[in-house]
Amino acid sequence: MEERSGPLIIVAMKGHPGTGKSTLARSIAASLHCPLLDKDDVRDATLPLELHHPISIPLLNDLSYSTLWNLANTQLLLRISLVIDSPLSRRSHLDRLLDLSRRHSARLIVVECVAGDIAEWKRRIETRVGDSWHKPRSWEELQRLLQGYGGCTDYDMDGADVEKIVVDTTTGADASGAALAAVLRFIGSAPSQHEKKMDSSH
Repeated sequence: MEERSGPLIIVAMKGHPGTGKSTLARSIAASLHCPLLDKDDVRDATLPLELHHPISIPLLNDLSYSTLWNLANTQLLLRISLVIDSPLSRRSHLDRLLDLSRRHSARLIVVECVAGDIAEWKRRIETRVGDSWHKPRSWEELQRLLQGYGGCTDYDMDGADVEKIVVDTTTGADASGAALAAVLRFIGSAPSQHEKKMDSSH
């Protein structure tokens, strides 16, 4: 990413599988010319551990996140802004990002992807080809995953030093393009020009 006069930026994606966050993350990183760190890339590399060692899936997920934070820290040490693609499903994940942003005086922006069109969301899940082996492959698998979260994904960000925008990539003629444009406008504006949290899903 080209050197900016402002602070470092951490763009952190948030959302369930199939909501379009990975596609949007790639578009954001390409538009900003900055690195993209994908939690799935790390998780994919743990397959041999899962197959040959008695390691629990939650532990492997924790390992994947820890590796992701370490990679992000290295980029920030080099004064490089970045996009992080992960579900950001627990408040503890946000807390790690907040720690990174404070340590490096970086602006933290959370981009949450939601699916307003349930039929389109279901279609995406059930027509995935060549996706990561650990992702849900059916609507039923996704529902079990969401039930397993027990509501922990809907944590409160009020009071946190984070800016948040919510986008829907499932509705509208060019939902993905509109979502990207909204995010880039949000990033390009000064923090004082908008509320800490802004909903652009409608």
